[in-house]
Amino acid sequence: MSKTIDDVVIAGIDANFEGWVDHEGRRVLAPGVVPGDRVDLEVVASSQHHPRDFARVARVHARGEGFEQPVCAHAGPVRGRCGGCPGMHVRAPLRAQILQDRVTELLGERRLRWSWHEAPQQLGYRNRSNFVVTRRAGRLLLGSYAPRSQDVAAMSDCQVVRPMLSRVQAELEVRLGALNVPVGDEEQGLRWISVRAAGQPGAGESVVVELVVREPQAAWLGAATEAIMAIEGVQGVALTVNDRDTNAIRVDASGTLAGECQLIERYGEVELAIDPGAFAQLNVEVASAMYRQAARWVEGAQVIWDLYCGIGGLGLNAAVGRTNVHLFGAESVASAIESARQNAARAGVTARYRVVDLGSPSWRAACPDEGVLARPEAILINPPRKGLSRPMREVLSKPASLGAKMLVYMSCDVASFVRDADALEQGGWRLVELQAHDMLPQTTHVELLGRFERA
Repeated sequence: MSKTIDDVVIAGIDANFEGWVDHEGRRVLAPGVVPGDRVDLEVVASSQHHPRDFARVARVHARGEGFEQPVCAHAGPVRGRCGGCPGMHVRAPLRAQILQDRVTELLGERRLRWSWHEAPQQLGYRNRSNFVVTRRAGRLLLGSYAPRSQDVAAMSDCQVVRPMLSRVQAELEVRLGALNVPVGDEEQGLRWISVRAAGQPGAGESVVVELVVREPQAAWLGAATEAIMAIEGVQGVALTVNDRDTNAIRVDASGTLAGECQLIERYGEVELAIDPGAFAQLNVEVASAMYRQAARWVEGAQVIWDLYCGIGGLGLNAAVGRTNVHLFGAESVASAIESARQNAARAGVTARYRVVDLGSPSWRAACPDEGVLARPEAILINPPRKGLSRPMREVLSKPASLGAKMLVYMSCDVASFVRDADALEQGGWRLVELQAHDMLPQTTHVELLGRFERA
């Protein structure tokens, strides 16, 4: 049974942009509020393990100075139900301070001066969007799951994606709706649509649309593909089959239904070919700035290892335009390694790439152990959100065994970065410089770039 807490003043706000107030010995958290807001709260859930309640705003009496009306009509919970931008109701200075405080807190007692870097664009920066496909009031809808729910929230005219993506989304809803394409759990249902754009916004952007379906031979696919290819700016339609009972979007490789499904995007000083299922940074401008900084840090190194290299963006930016640089890249995803090889050739960089299970205790044995590449002078690492694997930490924590004098760590999670930094420092590295970037404005995401030197 829910209960109401009347006329309270929000005392603080956490790193998830949820406001809080202490009431009757319990901390009550609510989204969509800032310190100084006077509100009535309705408690909708309670923790069984901690003195903590979760609430929604039932009524607003007054707003604090840190509040601003979200520019997006779907921003939840203030204007809509979409949870993609939990910080959109927070004024930019406060939002930045919250993110910086989180970094400071996790860094702990390190006596390290670090720098904060705002994104050039607060809106319209995201180059990819994944949509849940459903039907509402007889109309096909592309949206996203509302927070803590399987209900689908509308996402039309999303303010953080490139405008091109919103236009294509609207066209998809109309064209696929007119074909009465089955959706979700329906027979031959279309489950997800992923739309990615590349190129200069407003000047020759290209888009690839990826359909995630239950059945590869769905009867509607031919007509749908033709309709999608008729949308201005769409250069290709890809298909991914996912018939599993999971919220994961992709469980298999993508194939091409029509057109050209490989996009070309410039990150930093390098053009990268990106396949539909490949990972590429969502904010090209911020990622480019980080790639360029990493390249400056290692510009004196002649032998560079790029671990968790993906499609090659970080390492290729460090090597492009330089002579006598030897680059080795390792990644566990075979398709990414193939793309990295293509991207190296496109950039005119001589590099050796290898598929390596970087979570395996024997990962080091799969890397070069003779010749010039065997002793890297600098190591670049850009692991997934969970950070370095235990075997990776164990090897990298012994810098003398590799010969490297510098290590650059690009991280998408502050907590895992700090855990890994602790291990690296205990093993003989010293964190000497750190940048924190607002990679995905309006969200909780902070991207770190750290430079380590041998102690």
